Order: sequence, then C-alpha cells, then structure tokens
Amino acid sequence: MANCETHNLPVLELEPHQIREALRCVLHTIIFNRALGYVIPKDVDSELFDITYVQCGDPSVEARVESRITDFCAQVEKRPAELHQLQLSFYETRRKQAWFGTQDERLYWETWVLSVLVLQPDISLQQQQQQQPAVQQQQHAAPAAATSVSSQQQQQLAGNTQVRAARAARLQAALEEQLALVVRRVNDRRDHLPPVLSSAAVTFPFDITFSGSSTRGSLQGGLQAVGKMLLKATPPPVLG
Repeated sequence: MANCETHNLPVLELEPHQIREALRCVLHTIIFNRALGYVIPKDVDSELFDITYVQCGDPSVEARVESRITDFCAQVEKRPAELHQLQLSFYETRRKQAWFGTQDERLYWETWVLSVLVLQPDISLQQQQQQQPAVQQQQHAAPAAATSVSSQQQQQLAGNTQVRAARAARLQAALEEQLALVVRRVNDRRDHLPPVLSSAAVTFPFDITFSGSSTRGSLQGGLQAVGKMLLKATPPPVLG
C-alpha cells in the first residue's frame, strides 16, 4: 500500500435519486480508462444527466459495478445526512510463501476516492408539485375567485423551478468536471502501473469498497491489533 497512488476526487453534492446514476458515470469512466486489454467501447447516454460516458462492454463488469452501487445506496439510505465515501481500487495478485504453502497476496497500486454529500430534496418544491393538481381544479371550478391566489402560487412555483434548474446546472457542471479530471489524471500518471500480464478487456482486477462494507480495511485493522497485543503481551515464566 505504500506505493499506492491515491486520487481524491471533489465532493459531489447529490440528491438521493441522483447518486446511482452519478456513480455509474464516474466509476465506468475510471474502469474504462484503466482497461488496457482488447476493449469494445460501449457509449452510454446517462438516464438522468446530459452526459455520455463509456463502458468496457463487459457484462460481468457492469453487473459487479451495479451491485456495489446498490449496496452503497442502501447504506446512504440508513445514514442520509452523512458524507459518504466510496473507493475504487486496482490491484495485482502475487503469490507469496506462507506457513502452510503459498497464498495469493493483493498489492493495491491505485485507489480512486469518490465522496458524496447527500442533499435532501427541496420540501417546498415537493409540496407545490403535490398541490398543483388541486390548484388547477380550483381554477376550473371558480376562475374569478382563484385568480389572485393562483397568480401568487404560479409565481412562487416559477421561482422554485428556477432554483431547482440552477441546482441541476451546478451538478451537471460538477459531474462533467469530475469526468474530465479523471481523464486528465489517467493520462498524466502512468509510471505506477504494473506490467500488463492479461489479455482480458479489464486488464487489472479491482474492488469497490466503502465504510462499513470493506473486508480489506477491517481485516488489516484486525491483524494489526492482534500484532500489537502479541508484542505487548508478557511472556510466561520459564519453568525450572
């Protein structure tokens, strides 16, 4: 891990319904740009944003990414007010000598850290969207009496719509900048890449982890704790 290149991407401020699609854009962009094998690019138009990103065209990779995004969104639902981080880490596997034979060891050489700050949807906008059908019915029932009330509500609705449009524009710009940043860093930093030993499309294996679900961090922490206990433990007295 000492030689692991870490990329901390800017925080994305997302509403809950935007998280899944934003992570798809960023994760697939990183994986595609680190896939040095025979890749058949697959252009994907985002379902939510005005963005087209590229996938590797590997169904197993798509399924794996989608599964981890689902797990991440489930964690966000439990703690929606927190800043959440997700890590995409590439590694190579080496065989090393162990006590009872040999075992595979993961050597991580690059990690991308995605940070998500969850924004709560604008409650006033939701209320107005729910009230809008009732206002329209009121206008049809009594047009003259509802004119002044309707005018105020329409002005407020228009103002809130502009606020929401501005928020969407900021997110669109932030996501585009993040994808551009990924491409720049991938092209600028190559010296730490290990040798390519596979002809598969996704040349380097990877894992996607986040707090509370990672086996890597918890396993390493547990082994370190056991090691410290053994070092501090007092040996038993030698029997005469």
